[in-house]
Amino acid sequence: MKETIDFIKKLNINDKYVVLACSYGPDSMVLLNLLQKENLNIVVAHVNHKLRVESDEEELLLSEYCLKNNLIFESMNIDKYPKGNKEMNAREKRYDYFKTLLKKYNSAYLFTAHHGDDLIETIIMRLTRGSYFKGYTGFLKITKQENYQLIRPLIYTTKEEIINYAKNNNIPYAIDYTNKEDKYTRNRIRNHILPELKKENKNVHKKFIKFSELIDEYEVFFEKETNVLYNKLYVNNKIDLNEFYILDNIFKKRLLHKILLNIYNNNIVVITDEHTKLILNLISSHKQNSYITLPRNIRVTKFYNMLEFDNYNDIAKAYNYTLNTKVDLELGTISKISKTDIIKSNDLIRLLSSEIVLPIFVRTRKIGDKIEVKNLKGSKKINDIFIDNKVPINKRDIYPVVTDANDNILWLPSLKKSKFDKQKNESYDIIIEYKKRGEDYEK
Repeated sequence: MKETIDFIKKLNINDKYVVLACSYGPDSMVLLNLLQKENLNIVVAHVNHKLRVESDEEELLLSEYCLKNNLIFESMNIDKYPKGNKEMNAREKRYDYFKTLLKKYNSAYLFTAHHGDDLIETIIMRLTRGSYFKGYTGFLKITKQENYQLIRPLIYTTKEEIINYAKNNNIPYAIDYTNKEDKYTRNRIRNHILPELKKENKNVHKKFIKFSELIDEYEVFFEKETNVLYNKLYVNNKIDLNEFYILDNIFKKRLLHKILLNIYNNNIVVITDEHTKLILNLISSHKQNSYITLPRNIRVTKFYNMLEFDNYNDIAKAYNYTLNTKVDLELGTISKISKTDIIKSNDLIRLLSSEIVLPIFVRTRKIGDKIEVKNLKGSKKINDIFIDNKVPINKRDIYPVVTDANDNILWLPSLKKSKFDKQKNESYDIIIEYKKRGEDYEK
């Protein structure tokens, strides 16, 4: 325990409050004892998961211990779990609760009782199922969060050392019998793999600590370089692929992973290596305009030399508006105006009402749409115009098409005008203007 005790002393916390996540198991009760010996102001934070019949009794015993030792005791119950990963849901609820206590007591220190054996189990689990590079650190002695530090002093100790310390110092605790069941991956590693590793080296946890710290050291360097690339190459949810192609493979993968982390709010459970592979396959594809969909309606689209990430609703975004004075759209605004000094622009069209059938509509494209292009004999497919002008594939289904009441296509704003367009020196009584949002398409 000497390394753990020395580590706690070096924190030099003094008279500030600390929050301890405490379950009444041997690990957290031993850590509570060590913190008590340092005379720290301890808030004992207990979460009753209501998953075992013994849970209520253990909560009561812990509260009585805190009362007897003049410690602040805070607790919460988790009565219901949503469908899905119960362990992950419970973890999220626990840490949300701990954050409220940190704020309540104006504390910047959250202690947990993760020990050396836990570290081995975590790293082996992640190596087995796959993870991203940083994930292979398992966890560190200190993890800096936004408003607090997550501290794990028992990382230097083994479960056996913790049990022996508890017995020698008459520390009360309860054993969770479910830890012996082979139902969960972590338990199988704990019960079968870990003992074999300890036969090879009883202090194998210290080797895993060094491994964890080495991974973290490299991770700091890689993350610094990745942040530079992220800020340089990822602009307006797009990557310039010409710049991306020249990157080393490791930074290609890390850049994509960072983008996904930000999109999914650092929820690493949602992201897998397969998602990165899918994006890389999309990028290397010979198709000039294609896309893939990822969990939670995220779409990644490749169009020519660009890669774009956006939210995509599977429900159709088709629309059909009557243009009275103005129509606001996702891609821009179409408005009737009274006058303009602009002589010629694809963002402006002049019409003569007697040549068309009013009212004017703004809609999305339909299958088989064609426009009789100004100064061109015959008609042209709308889809061909999109391709010629390199309109991203994920914008084509929501791109505005201006028509009259007989569904004659009058104008593809910014792209093509129909034969109904009038010059400034001709007769016209309608002027319509288009103001785009965001970047222009490549012409």
